[in-house]
Amino acid sequence: MKRLFCESSEHPDLPGNREPSRREFLWTYGGGLGGIALAQMLAGDGLLAGTVDQPRTDLNGGIHHRAKAKRVVQFFMSGAASQCDTFDYKPELIKRNGQKFDPGGKVELFQSDPGNCMQSPWNWKQYGECGKWVSDMVPHIGSCADEIAFLHGMISKSNVHGPATFMQNTGFILPGFPAFGAWVSYGLGTLNDNLPTFVVIPDSRGMPPNGPGNWSPGFIPAAHQGTLLRPSAQNPVADLFPPKLPEITPASEQEGRELLQALNKRHLSKR
Repeated sequence: MKRLFCESSEHPDLPGNREPSRREFLWTYGGGLGGIALAQMLAGDGLLAGTVDQPRTDLNGGIHHRAKAKRVVQFFMSGAASQCDTFDYKPELIKRNGQKFDPGGKVELFQSDPGNCMQSPWNWKQYGECGKWVSDMVPHIGSCADEIAFLHGMISKSNVHGPATFMQNTGFILPGFPAFGAWVSYGLGTLNDNLPTFVVIPDSRGMPPNGPGNWSPGFIPAAHQGTLLRPSAQNPVADLFPPKLPEITPASEQEGRELLQALNKRHLSKR
């Protein structure tokens, strides 16, 4: 019978016939350990065969089906032009131009005595096969009206800036609820564990009413909260790196971590 394996005495220097040195062990088996780690990282980023476009159920709240959308971009322009001057054609408002404002019931107003009804100062025109009315303020939008979905059936429970801003971004006029972007992050998951899924770029002139409450995660995990980016700032992401102060040293940071750990243990002991 033909032998398939050699005897140790025939080739004593082969790695399998003697105890390997430390260097040989790391050289021989380190690739295998590294391969395991590499496979884990590639699978996490969806780069292995069979993992591309698969939902990350551990990061998206357990949704088991493949998402139809890959990304969402929302432009929330606080204080922007009124819909009555852009896309929402109001023939009744034109008809009542100059008449006394009479809503027919109690409404929330900024002032006790509102002025008369005023029609839009812009001219209106129908665009596209859908016949969408668009004002002359944004004529270029009219050129692609057939490719845009306009929502005109939405209402708000408040026209005061603070509650209305919450309503737009969370669906509620009170704080404490997840922002729209947080829900999108929760539903779609993440493409990369090292990058935020929900990014917020505020107006360089100032923050909107309610500030960070507009991109709060509310009662869902904090991993889905918005990450504020300031492109023109020296540090676009705040607190990404420790401040450069003489009082902050590796030793002081370690002391801070130890204090935090002690506080956590004290809190745990009372529960």
